[in-house]
Amino acid sequence: MGPIERAARLLDEAERVFRGHERAEAWLRHHRERLSEPLRLAVTGPPRAGKSSVVNALLGEEVAPVVVAGAPDVPVWFHDGRQPVAWVFRTGAPPWSAPMERAAEGGHLVAGSGGDWGEVSRVVAEWPCRALRHVRLLDLPASPTAAPGRSLAGADGSPMSGAGAVLSGGADAGPGGGAGLGGGAGLGGGAGPGGGAGAGLGGGGWGGAGEADAVLYVARHLGEGDLGALELLGAGRGVGALPVHVIVVLSRADETAGGRADALLGARQIARRRRKEARVAALCQDVLALSAQMALVGRSLREEEYATVAAVAALPREEADAQLLSTDRFTGSASAAGRVALLRRLGLGGVRLAVTLVRTGARSRTALGAQLVRQSGLTELQATVSDLFTARREALKARSALIALDRLVRAESGPPTAHLAAELDRLVGGAHELRELRVLAGLRTGRVALPAELAVEARRLAGGAGTAHAERLGLPAEAPPEELWPAAVDAAGRWHEQTRVAGTATGRRAAEVVLRSCTAILDDLG
Repeated sequence: MGPIERAARLLDEAERVFRGHERAEAWLRHHRERLSEPLRLAVTGPPRAGKSSVVNALLGEEVAPVVVAGAPDVPVWFHDGRQPVAWVFRTGAPPWSAPMERAAEGGHLVAGSGGDWGEVSRVVAEWPCRALRHVRLLDLPASPTAAPGRSLAGADGSPMSGAGAVLSGGADAGPGGGAGLGGGAGLGGGAGPGGGAGAGLGGGGWGGAGEADAVLYVARHLGEGDLGALELLGAGRGVGALPVHVIVVLSRADETAGGRADALLGARQIARRRRKEARVAALCQDVLALSAQMALVGRSLREEEYATVAAVAALPREEADAQLLSTDRFTGSASAAGRVALLRRLGLGGVRLAVTLVRTGARSRTALGAQLVRQSGLTELQATVSDLFTARREALKARSALIALDRLVRAESGPPTAHLAAELDRLVGGAHELRELRVLAGLRTGRVALPAELAVEARRLAGGAGTAHAERLGLPAEAPPEELWPAAVDAAGRWHEQTRVAGTATGRRAAEVVLRSCTAILDDLG
C-alpha cells in the first residue's frame, strides 16, 4: 500500500469518526479530494522578488500577474484549460467567470473588475498550457517576514490559520472548496470551478501556502527576513517539520556581479554555497539560481529580437563592447526602438550574454532561445522540481493530508479521536518516503557526501530513478521476484555495512535511510 492509499484510508476513518460534524466533514472531504489532484505548487516570496516572473518562466509565456482591480494581494491559481478565463471567488457569493485582458504593464487584468465585486478571496485562472497538466501553480501574495528563530505559529506549534480555523470558520479551504478542483463538479464540469464543501475551513500555513503540496520560495538574496519566512513554512510537528516541500529560488541571478555576462555563473556559485549552510539546509531541499526573465525570453524569443542581437554580435568587438557598456550607449543608435524593446525584456546583462552566445555559435532564433533557457537556470529548476516534487507527488500529497488530519485531531482531542491520533502517529513515524526525499536532496546538493559509486546506488535505491522495485534495484522492469530478491538482499548487505563504516554523521544517516529502502523492498517481496 502506497502513501496515498494509507492517507486516504485514515481520512476515510476520520470521516466516520466525525460524521455529523459539518465543518470537520467538509475539511476531511476537501483533503480527501486533494489526494487525487495534480501536485499543487505554490510560488511565494517577499515583495518585488520576482514571483510572477518565476510563474511566467515555468509557464513559458507572460501570463502573471493576474490582477483583479480593487483586490490586491489575492492568491491566483493557474490550471490547464481550453481557453483563458478567470474564475473570481468572493466571500459569501458564487464564483464569477470573466475573460482576462492583457495589461499594459504586463500580466493580465480580469475583465470588468473594479466594480462592486465584494470581498475577493482568490482567483482561479484557466490557461491552455502543457506545464499545467500535471501541476497546479499558485501565485501567492507577498510573504510575511519574521525575525529569524521567531515563528508565527500558534501555541500548539502548528502554522498560522491551523486547527482552530477548522472549527471556527474563516477563509475558504482552497482554490475550489470541496469537490470543485479535484474532480466531480470542478473546472470543466457543470458547476464551475469550486465552491461548496470546503468553504469555511481555513488552510494551514501563511498566505495560502498550507493549501499547496510544495513551495518555491523566491528571494533576491536569501537574507535574514527570508530565513524567518522559511521558518514559518516549516512551522509544525511530525511530517510537517521536515522541509521536504520547499525549494529556494534566487530569482535575480542576472543582476549579480553588476550584470556582467558571467553574472549567472556567479549566482550559481552563491546558490551552491548557501545550500550547504546548515541553517539553510534545515529549511529547504535546495537553493537554485534563476534569471526568470531571461528564461521567459528564451522560451518566447521573437525573430526580430534575435535579429537585433545578431546585428550587435556582427559588429567589430571593440565597437560592440563599447555599445554594451551602458543602456544609454546601447540605445543611442539608429535602431534604438528595437534595442529599447530588447532591453525591456532582457536587461543589459542579458543582452551582453545573448551577444556572447551568438558569437559562440547560436546562429538561429531557436538556438539562441535554447541557450538562454539553459543559461538562465530554468532547466536545472525544472529538473529539480521534477525529481523532488513531481516524481514524488504521492509522498507530498500524503504529507499534506496527514498534516491536515493532525490539525483536526488536535483541535478535537478526546476519547473518540484517540485511535485516530495513535494511527496518525504510527503513519508519521513510518513516513519513510519523506526521509528518502531528504536523502535525494542531500545527494543532489552535496550535503550528503558518499563515494561516487555508492552515491549513484543510493540515489537509485532511494527512488531517484523511479519508485518501482526493479527501478530501485537497477533491473529491467519485467524482472521477476526471484531476480529482485537476491538483488535486494545484496544491496541491503552493502548498506548495512555502510551504516557502520560511514565517515560522517550525514553519511551514516543517509545509509540508514537507504538500508530502510532495501528492507522495505524485501518486506514487500516476502
